[in-house]
Amino acid sequence: MSGPQVEIGGRFGRLYRLLDWPVRLAGLNLLWLAGVLAGGVVAGIAPSTVALFAVLRDYLLGRPSRPWHDFWRCWRAEFARSQVRLGLPLLTLWVFLFYLLAARGTPVVAAVAVLGVAYLVVLGYLPAVLAHFELPAVAAWRVAVLAAWRAPVWTVGLAVGVVVPVAVMVFVVPAAIPFFLPSVPAVVVMRVARGSSGR
Repeated sequence: MSGPQVEIGGRFGRLYRLLDWPVRLAGLNLLWLAGVLAGGVVAGIAPSTVALFAVLRDYLLGRPSRPWHDFWRCWRAEFARSQVRLGLPLLTLWVFLFYLLAARGTPVVAAVAVLGVAYLVVLGYLPAVLAHFELPAVAAWRVAVLAAWRAPVWTVGLAVGVVVPVAVMVFVVPAAIPFFLPSVPAVVVMRVARGSSGR
């Protein structure tokens, strides 16, 4: 999917790199969708998400990449272990939703909602952690929690930076969803994660 690298400098180089991102993100989004389908949807979400973040990491670090090859290589490597490291936490969201609905009209609904939001924020960091580090599930969660806790301003930025583009796509430009969801939120997460770690 990638040809010879041509270096373009100056003002045109910055413009080229800026215009190159939508094409990259659209291609990665289609790869993500293909990976989800290849894994039978439910089992395909976790490895596809980790692979998406791994390719984005290389883009952001300026490393040479072959999106098709790198995505599927990572997808195959992550298929089994990502079910525990990311798949189970994603399924746990349904548990929070169940308890939130069950707590409606009770004094504990606010506490459940706050816990759910905190869980979502930490979960937002998790794919970036998995893309950067070879860690088991518990250690990856520990790093994600520390990243969210130590940089609250970046964490608020993560929440806003993810919610806004998702809301725009869902309510204003739904035709963009197959091409830029989840790739655009993933870029936001990766940049915030790098900023919160000072890297």
